[in-house]
Amino acid sequence: MSNPRISCIITAYNEGALASLSIRSILNQSFTDFELLIVDDGASEDTRATLQSFNDARIVHIRQANDGLSSARNRALGLARGDYICFLDADDSRPVWAFEEMIKTAERTQADCVFCPGLLSEVRHHITPFYDQTIFEQLSVIGPVDATTDAQTFLKGVALAAAIEPQSANKFLKRSFVEKYRLRFPAGLFFEDIVFHNSIVINMDSFAITEAPCFTYFRRYGRPQITGGSSTTRFDSISSAANLLELFSHSRYFQETQIRAIVVASTFKLLEWCNKSVAHNYKWSFRQSLTAMIQGINPRYLSELKAPYASDVYAIAPWVEPSLKYAQGLKPS
Repeated sequence: MSNPRISCIITAYNEGALASLSIRSILNQSFTDFELLIVDDGASEDTRATLQSFNDARIVHIRQANDGLSSARNRALGLARGDYICFLDADDSRPVWAFEEMIKTAERTQADCVFCPGLLSEVRHHITPFYDQTIFEQLSVIGPVDATTDAQTFLKGVALAAAIEPQSANKFLKRSFVEKYRLRFPAGLFFEDIVFHNSIVINMDSFAITEAPCFTYFRRYGRPQITGGSSTTRFDSISSAANLLELFSHSRYFQETQIRAIVVASTFKLLEWCNKSVAHNYKWSFRQSLTAMIQGINPRYLSELKAPYASDVYAIAPWVEPSLKYAQGLKPS
């Protein structure tokens, strides 16, 4: 049997019947040459029943004891056979044209990674562009970025790519690129997407974007979502941030002020949000842990926080300046 063109990875734990929305959105794609790897990560009984209710030759069922989202995705990455790889959370969906749009862009540009904009569905079904729409609008002006692009434009594109929301569904990756750099999610941590996202950004030599949105993220209330709780999982953001900043300090872009600033800003945007949303009885401990993390990062980051950045850094997104100022306020005296 020949390998499929696309491998799509869905992991499931406690989504229950909601998982059927995601699975159907993949099985109904207009582009049909794909495999769907569904990882049962120690799923609840109703979730497992939902997963097993689908009988399609393109589905590869993978079952493991609960080991977390990163472990489940990594397991599927090791088994994926497609030329391209993408992800979808088990309670989100893709429009019917998503695969066709993504592979058309990938084949036209031969990019290591194709980023795609998305939609946000609020609890009352109000549909809006995803949080990073303004970043995609700026990238659309630049166009596909690769080795033939002039250096200044290439670095601007990388800075913008670093500002894209670190959401797993907005990436369409060459499997050869993933394997070349052994790209994986950090096991055992929540907020793992920010590390994986930036691992892609610092290694890719080319990238492109789709014009059409290719996923819908559903904000749900009344059921557990990592982004909707206030428990001790918030502390994982500190570990993920420390991992990211250490990783980036060894990258080819560490000396590039604009890119470094965006990576720092996106990191502290996440940390500030977690600090604000963590349960009140954990706030002091969170702040102490965050302060300790900052004291252990590369001193170059701390020196950069002493002075304001240029206007071209602040112009990338409205959250950049406040996030950097938040980081400056945490800097040890």
